[in-house]
Amino acid sequence: SVGSNFNNFGIPAAKSFHLVTPGYAAFNPYYTRIASGATSTVLSDALAQNPTFFTLSEIGDYDILQYATSGGTGVDQTGNTNPLTYNTNDITDPNVFAQAFSTMITALTENGAKGVVTNVPYITDLPHFTAVSHNPLDISNPDFAQRVPSLNDIFGLINGALAISGVTDRVIVFSDTEDSPVIIFDETLENKSQEIATNLPLIPQFADFLASFGIPTQFAPQVAGLLGVVYGQTRQTTPDDLLVLPSSAIIGNINEGFSSFIQAQSQGLLSEAVANQFAVEGITLPLEDKWVLLPSEQNEIKIATDAYNTTIVDISSSNENIALVNLNAILTEVNTMGINFDGFNLNTNLVTGGAISLDGIHLTARGYALMANKFLEAIDANFGSNFIESGNVAKANDYPTNYSPTLK
Repeated sequence: SVGSNFNNFGIPAAKSFHLVTPGYAAFNPYYTRIASGATSTVLSDALAQNPTFFTLSEIGDYDILQYATSGGTGVDQTGNTNPLTYNTNDITDPNVFAQAFSTMITALTENGAKGVVTNVPYITDLPHFTAVSHNPLDISNPDFAQRVPSLNDIFGLINGALAISGVTDRVIVFSDTEDSPVIIFDETLENKSQEIATNLPLIPQFADFLASFGIPTQFAPQVAGLLGVVYGQTRQTTPDDLLVLPSSAIIGNINEGFSSFIQAQSQGLLSEAVANQFAVEGITLPLEDKWVLLPSEQNEIKIATDAYNTTIVDISSSNENIALVNLNAILTEVNTMGINFDGFNLNTNLVTGGAISLDGIHLTARGYALMANKFLEAIDANFGSNFIESGNVAKANDYPTNYSPTLK
């Protein structure tokens, strides 16, 4: 029946504090299906099963994951201990996490139950954040290669307008010999829209630029203003930026809904053809924040992860009924050198690595089998069982990771 006889209370998208929040069923359709009542908590429903053994796997993961996958569009709520004010993509305050995690461990072990917990991995090591390079514009692609000279003419004007105001650290240049970075919107940059708008008409080549697109000279101020709006906080990606996996599907596409260009068309400033030339994602139109994790955003994720893990280690090490699986160290090993599993070297390469599934985040069946064995190792080490020695463990060959040869 609903709210009973369940062994798995893993609720997709649940953050740490959600698991101890009464009424969470009203906000999560997965928990709604099994909740015992309108005001129950995931923890209370789990305790109602009277468990003698439990696992808490990656509690804290969703507290940072949605911030990361959204390209850091949420808010780092560190310092805000009221989760009722959080939005979906926000990072949970470490004290809020600590309170939730401590509450769960205390309640679950109160009657002597034993359990295994994991810490939180550095999720930015996952291929969801590493599979798309910072320079995905392929110079061997003739469609892109033939555009490089005109692109450099256009951005040469933007570079020049910024240089007049002393801004020389945002130079945008596309290589004609190597793959090029994309252009992005960087919210951490000072907005130089006004400087671009003011300085562009001062550059002699700007008149030729207008003429090349059939734009009358009298529209120079409006066009300069438009370019200022678009490129005021723009730069090219560096190896320190992380493009999220879904960005690969939009880079190079025309964004027909970009409001500034729609407005320019409606005013007769630009033709549709010209507007489209300036609306190519990552090439002439900066990628939105949601497609990129900036270094500052990556740092926020790491700081939160480290804080959560400090709590997890402190609480688990002080309770003899708790065993810890160091998932953070395991993923780091898989990412840096790969890890041997029954003769297979599992790594984090997308598709070919064998450890991570095609969404770039979750494990493959073989990856989860490896993780199950890591849990058994921890149980053996802490509670005196002999799963590993007996051979009663998951076998890699029982969990293939082959994909269809038609996969593209």
